[in-house]
Amino acid sequence: MKQLTSLNFALSNRCNAKCIWCPTTRGIKSNFDMDTELVYKIVDEVSSKEFPYKLKTIHMSENGEALYHKDFVDIVRYIKRKLPDARLDMLSNFGLMSKKVAKVLTEEKIFDTIQVNIDGHDEHSYRAVKGIPFKSVMKNLKYFLEYRRDYNPELDFKINVMPAFEYTATVYYALGENPEQVKPGQAVPFSTYDMVCQSLLDHLGGELYDSLTTIKHSKPGLWAERDKFKKLGFDPEQNLKCPMVDVLEQSIYVAPNGDYYACCLDDNNDLVLGNLKDNTVLELWHSQDRIQFVDDLKAQSFEKIGYPCNTVCACQTIMIPDDKLKELESLHSDAASVVFE
Repeated sequence: MKQLTSLNFALSNRCNAKCIWCPTTRGIKSNFDMDTELVYKIVDEVSSKEFPYKLKTIHMSENGEALYHKDFVDIVRYIKRKLPDARLDMLSNFGLMSKKVAKVLTEEKIFDTIQVNIDGHDEHSYRAVKGIPFKSVMKNLKYFLEYRRDYNPELDFKINVMPAFEYTATVYYALGENPEQVKPGQAVPFSTYDMVCQSLLDHLGGELYDSLTTIKHSKPGLWAERDKFKKLGFDPEQNLKCPMVDVLEQSIYVAPNGDYYACCLDDNNDLVLGNLKDNTVLELWHSQDRIQFVDDLKAQSFEKIGYPCNTVCACQTIMIPDDKLKELESLHSDAASVVFE
């Protein structure tokens, strides 16, 4: 058995964005935040001298926007104080990032890595993808990076880019139809990675733009289209490996209600291996259910595990060939929106 090295909190399953490539907004049965005392209970256990594993990473914002939580700042301060040697990471869309919170996070050097998804280059392309205003996100991003420059320039700050045009083109190329959230005949805003990079440079200025650790051109994993893959059926002869199995051997994911769910790609928490309100982290980590689940993943027994792992083909990274994408970009370069049909 491998050691537990990573703890992943979904502080909230609410999100202010409605990204077309994110399954979180589709399957959530109810919207709520994690009880703050439950977070403290978990952190107290894993930071105690009796706990046998040394955590390397604490990740926030699994399947929701952590900034929604009313006690967000108190929680991350608590984690940093109790687990000073662990890396604290966060993924956010920055739509809810206030100046007050930005100053606290940078001045107190709470996070080691922050990632922000910027998936459009202007108001039209960004709002159509995410449902939140581009202008306010750019404003929030700029003052955060200014605070970072002044208080914590060592903070690893990454931008992820996956425009709706590229995602829709990839899904259409792979499945012959639009993503679930794009209706037949619906226009998708035209935006590319290069256009997003230029827009970031224009809004941030050269100094802040150059200070970014990376601007990653994200490639789609099609787990958001799991129901479409389910209709196609799963062919055991494909001999596909779970792309997350190495991570899952060392990680725990905690839903807002305390459920220990098996995988970050299990957006609707179909595979629950226990609840941390009723059990300790150590009890669930050593449970037979967890050990059997990992063994079944490694043996590629996806049908035995059931949904959602019996659609493991949806968890693979699917890429449209670069030459095909460039051809489409050239074809539609003068268009504001594109219809795939």
